[in-house]
Amino acid sequence: MAADPREEVLHLLLENERKGTYSHLLVSEMLDRHADLPASRRAYMKRLAEGVTERRTELDAVIDRYSSGRRKSRRPQVRILLRMAVYEILYMDGVPDAAACSEAVRLTRKTGAAGLCGYVNGLLRHLIRDKEEGANISGGESLSVRYSTPEWIIRMWEETLGREETEALLKALMEIRPVTIRLSERLTEAERESLRTRLAGAGAETGPGRIWDSCLTLRSTASLRTLPGYAEGWWNVQDESGLFVTEAAGLRGGEQVMDVCAAPGGKALHAADRLCALGLGGHVTARDLSARRAERMRENRDRLRLDNMTVEVRDASLPVPEEERGTADVLFCDVPCSGLGVMGRKRDIKFRVTPEDIEALTSLQRKILDASLPLLKEGGVLIYSTCTIDRQENEDMSAWLRGRGLRPDPLPAAVRDRLGLEEGAWQVQLLPHRHGTDGFYIARLVRDSGADAHHKEEQG
Repeated sequence: MAADPREEVLHLLLENERKGTYSHLLVSEMLDRHADLPASRRAYMKRLAEGVTERRTELDAVIDRYSSGRRKSRRPQVRILLRMAVYEILYMDGVPDAAACSEAVRLTRKTGAAGLCGYVNGLLRHLIRDKEEGANISGGESLSVRYSTPEWIIRMWEETLGREETEALLKALMEIRPVTIRLSERLTEAERESLRTRLAGAGAETGPGRIWDSCLTLRSTASLRTLPGYAEGWWNVQDESGLFVTEAAGLRGGEQVMDVCAAPGGKALHAADRLCALGLGGHVTARDLSARRAERMRENRDRLRLDNMTVEVRDASLPVPEEERGTADVLFCDVPCSGLGVMGRKRDIKFRVTPEDIEALTSLQRKILDASLPLLKEGGVLIYSTCTIDRQENEDMSAWLRGRGLRPDPLPAAVRDRLGLEEGAWQVQLLPHRHGTDGFYIARLVRDSGADAHHKEEQG
């Protein structure tokens, strides 16, 4: 029997709510499970699942407004079905409003809540009527409701960006963005052109990267793993923001690169690819706490044909062995963070992170950095990065590093020129509404001579 798209999304959203599994993982599993469905149907399922997750606060506010004080919509399955239908009515022009209403009623009956069919039908028809008449049907005027984002996050951003730019950021995080892929630097121009032609032939709509020439954007795609060039190792999925880590390192060939929190591996894979393309040797060691994620990195390393990369399972917060001290020319520390810069991809992360979590994360970040800094040679480069937008985890952590025997070092011209940074700039906060990337922070620092002695003294 063919899959019922709405019912599949309903089950996904119920699992997300009941078990706490991140929605982006559930969406990926759902799409893999239904790889045989037409691309248009899979795209519908993806958008509906992601949209309902992302706009949950706003959708609930609309439902509560149209419930006229009744509490029947608090039943989890019915509440989720209403969110789905309201999202279709407000945000999916390709779905007729009447179909969104009738399908919600059908699934309400199918899930054993036949007694609530009248309530669901009445609420949605009232909403549709108001929409057709041009009435104000929002759930509220606050930024928190309008962009379904907790108040504490908005206040934090307003303190550093101001209200106008905070709203621009929130709006950008809600926009549907294409998938970005990074092409191998070992491809010839003829191979790149051939890949574009093959991708178009497979139904993928391609476009240039916004910042890097080595990137392509993909729209209207089927399963990524079935697309041309994937199995051959010609490309890897990676947001353009992630490329700044390797670019900030300024690799020239021959370096020993250590990535201590490497999963999912994009930065380490890019560095290994760069070293291969330069042809002057060098090696990348990628470590992660999770054996499962480490195995996934090995699979990608092998697919991309990178024999200059080693993957290890290691806890980055533990002290490094004496024999490893001072062995890295370049150290990547893309530490665990609140992830607020990737809310547009991990749509429920904003509902899970709390101010208390950030306090715990900054403590863990310092612990990882203290344990990892001895790996770096004198004069070696540390690239500190996060995928969040939070001064405490970003600029404040870089200031803390300056007290650990490191000094700021200007970002390479290739980075500064693309972002319009001043000549001495050594750190940057990428923002979706400004740069068209994920929210990502990068800082480049260099280890001074005598830093290890200073570190040991600090450790007591």
